[in-house]
Order: sequence, then C-alpha cells, then structure tokens
Amino acid sequence: MLPKELRLTLKELFLQKKYLIIVALTGITGAACKGQIAIFIQRMIDASSSPEKLKSLAWIGLALSFGIAVSRYFHIYLMNMASEKVVQSLREKLQAKFMRLNLKFHNNYAAGSGGLLSRTFNDIRVIQDGLRLFADLFSAPLIFIFLIANLFFLDSQLTVYIFLIVPILILFLRKISKGIRKASLFGIEHLEKITSTIKESLDGVRTIQSFNLEKKMENRLHVLGSEFVRMRRSVHSRVELMGPITELIATFLVLAVIFYFSQRISMGVATAGTLIGFITALLQINEPIKKFQEAYVRIQETRVAAERVFHILDEDSEVHEATYPQPFPQFWDTIEYRNVSFGYGDNLLIKDFNLSVKKGQVVAFVGESGSGKSTLANLLARFYDPSNGSIFIGSQDVKEIQLADLRKNIGYVSQDVFLFADSIENNIKAGIEKETSVLDASQAAFAHDFILKQPYQYETRVGERGNLLSGGEKQRVGIARALYKDAPILILDEATSALDSVSEVQVQKGLERLMAGRTTFVIAHRLSTIQNADTILVLNKGVVVESGKHADLLNQNGKYKSLFEAQLR
Repeated sequence: MLPKELRLTLKELFLQKKYLIIVALTGITGAACKGQIAIFIQRMIDASSSPEKLKSLAWIGLALSFGIAVSRYFHIYLMNMASEKVVQSLREKLQAKFMRLNLKFHNNYAAGSGGLLSRTFNDIRVIQDGLRLFADLFSAPLIFIFLIANLFFLDSQLTVYIFLIVPILILFLRKISKGIRKASLFGIEHLEKITSTIKESLDGVRTIQSFNLEKKMENRLHVLGSEFVRMRRSVHSRVELMGPITELIATFLVLAVIFYFSQRISMGVATAGTLIGFITALLQINEPIKKFQEAYVRIQETRVAAERVFHILDEDSEVHEATYPQPFPQFWDTIEYRNVSFGYGDNLLIKDFNLSVKKGQVVAFVGESGSGKSTLANLLARFYDPSNGSIFIGSQDVKEIQLADLRKNIGYVSQDVFLFADSIENNIKAGIEKETSVLDASQAAFAHDFILKQPYQYETRVGERGNLLSGGEKQRVGIARALYKDAPILILDEATSALDSVSEVQVQKGLERLMAGRTTFVIAHRLSTIQNADTILVLNKGVVVESGKHADLLNQNGKYKSLFEAQLR
C-alpha cells in the first residue's frame, strides 16, 4: 500500500484526468512502437538480400519513428502540464491554509514565515520534479515489457538467464532509495532554515546594517549552506551511483550476448539479424530501467516533500467555523467576556477574565508588555479562540457567528499598519466596494492633505508594507481604512505608540473621529491618550489588578498611578 503522502499527491494528480488519459494513451503507443524496433532491425538485416522487401520494411521503420516522436512529445508535454496544474493547486491550498491558521500557530512556528515560504516554493518544486517523472514510472515498465517480449521472441533461453540479474538490481535500488529518503528529509529541513535566514536578512536589513551584523548573517547562512551541500552530496552520490552500475551490467550483458550468438551463428542455428535484434532490444532495455530508477529515486524525495506539505494542510490550528453559523446580531447592547482564559500549553496568559462593555463605550487595556492586552482584543476578533470561557456580542457567542461576518463588523488599527504594495486608494478600500467615499474617509482621518502631495495622489503606490510612506502617514491611511469599513466595533492596538509628537497629534485627531459612536477597545502604551476612556483596565500577567476611570485610578495610588507618573517623568 502506498504511503499516505503519496496517495494524497496522486489524488491531486488524478484530478487532471483529461491530461492523464492522453498521457496514458501516448505512453502505450510509444512503448508499443519502441517495442517493435528490435524486431524491425532483425527483419531488415535478414532481408538485406531482397531490395523489394527492404523498401516495404523501410516504410514500417518510418511509421515507427513517427509514432515514437509524436507520442513522446505529447506524453512528456502533457505530463508536465498536469504537474504544473497540481503544484499550482497545492500552492493555492497552502496559501489559503496559511490565511486560516490562527495567530497561535503563526507565532509558535519555529521557522517563521520564511519556513512557510520554503514549504510553498522549495517543497512544492521537489513535488513538481517528482510528478514530471511520473510519466516515466508509467511508460518505462510498458517499454520494458514490450522489449522483454522481443527478447523471448528472439531467444527465450538466453532471456531467462538474463532475468536472474533482475532481483539483484531491485535489492540495490531499494537500499539506495532508503538512504536518499533519509538524506532528502535533512536536506529539505536545512533548505527551510536557509530560506528563513534569507527572509530574516531582507526583513531586518536596517537593523543588520545599523548593528554591523552583516558578517554574522553571512556566517549563519554559510554554516547552514555547508550543511545543506553536505546533505545534497549524499543524495547525489547515491543517485549517480546507479547509472555507472547499470551501464556496467549492460556492457557485460552485451559482451556475453555477442559471445553466445557468435557460437550459435557458427553452428548455423541463429542469424546475424537475430544477434543485432537481440542486442538492440537489450540496449533499449537500459533506457527504461534507467528512467524507472531515476523516477523511483526522485519519488523518495517527492515523498519527503509531500509529507511536509500535507502536514501543513492537515494542521488543525484553525479558527473553525460553527456548524450552523449565525449572522452578526443586528441588535445588541453589550460585549461580554465570561470567565475567559487563554494560553500556550499550560502557561496561561489570560486567567478567568470577565468584562461587560456597553455599546458605544471606550474600554482601555493598560499594563506592561506580555500582560495580555492585545490577546484580549485578538480573542474578540477570533484570531484565536479562548482556552476556556466565552465572549458574547449581545446574546450571541462569537464562536457561533459566521467568521467573515464577525470580522466585517470589527475595525482594526494597529501600531504597525500593514499596507499592501498597491495604491493608496486600494489600501483604504481593502477589497471593500461600497458607496462610502474614499475621499470622505481620508479627510476624516486627516490623510487627504498628504495624499494630494504624493506623485499620483490616491493612485500612488506605497511600496512593500507601505515603506514609501512615513509612520504617521501609514497610520492615517490605516485610520482611513477603518473609517471606510465603518464597523461598529473598533480595536486600536497601540495605534500611536510609535509616532513622534507632531504625527501623534494628527493621528489622534483621526482616531477621535474614528471612535465616535463606536464600541472601542484601546490597547494603550501612552496613557495620555486614554484619559477619556469610560473604563480603564490595568492588567498584570493576565489578571485585572485595577479598573475604573482615569481620575479614579489616580486616586487609588496603585499600579496605574505609578505607570502614569513614570511616563510623565
């Protein structure tokens, strides 16, 4: 029985039936034509004394050659197209899976986004190379069978003797492939680390240059690269060992066959045509054997890569849709956290958290880094689900609300606004088409003036991650995006903490317009920005240690006051 990862790969391949049917037909046609070449040569040589017979045989030779050429073209071309379709489908499935996996998975994945990119491109490329050779796994045995039939036709006794070598070749092939599979796994894992290191170097180039870390990153890549080359050396040595051994055996067999038939010709029980035909068939057998060997070996690498790809596709770290998802409640007046806990493994980051927020209120979370502020907001948007407890909007558990509908009703502005490498207008729209004017949203966010100063105004492209805009400009585009979305619930995740004083004033004005009439959760770093919040919750290691309005908390002389005074100093 085939391993699971190969079954899943073949299941994807068999979806390309229209290609595979023609691949199979052309493979059979090509194998049948190649199988007739040896018999054709025998007849040509034995008919050398009859010019008329030679002419009729020549047309057969041309037909066989044409059949081999045409069938080979479509056999390989369509197999390549089928493999292209399969790997593109796998890439799309991986990307869709990445988008569904919760933040807990992405935060904990050891190799980071570079590792996931490696699976999308490097592992998929290995699968593609293996699928391209799938045609050889189909056609090579067929050619082998036709050629063996020729050998039996020409001399059955000698063919039986030759077959005694086949078990030795099979044992050798199995031993080689086992080593290749093990070395391939190590090689692919190291390639993932290499991809991750290169991506980290690109993402952190400013930090690397400012701390003179270029040499360190070069050395890290060199060490990983050297280990990867060592692994690949092991794979190549095993793969390339098979060719010389096969050729050595073929050479030995040809010499033995010539000796055998020379004796039989001298005795008058065989002809020169039989000798040439048998050697032709024997030499032709070398090709399907080599192709089958190469395809079988490459399949071991494909198996390793496919196992890694399908491991991600089978990953269960998703935010699951309810069995019968409900629409976002039309009428609601509160958002409630009821005994909510969340953690990674046994380490709880949030512990038995309770909160009731009335519609239209502003709630601020403050505390030191790692106290669980952002986690509470992420749980509301279901970027991941709580370990225990529930969150309700009105009377509806957020787990029962259709995921897309839930997030449609939550606006989000973070400290590091992510902008796509697209125009400013498209970044504000973020895929939403509605009657609301982009111009109105950007004016309300105090972004309109700086946009008009851009080379192409709203059509100006912002570069990768918006790196052609300043921090304040990116924030205002992010606020305009949230205004354009016009969601009733808003999450502000330290939206002004990374800005200078001038930019903060402009962004704060935009945020005030954005917050008007919306139920807002503010994750605050600068406490001066949340003095007007209806409720401020002070968190320490996932537990609320203080709560109240700004003035009340200052009068308590507790954690909040010490944080506030520290920032004033």
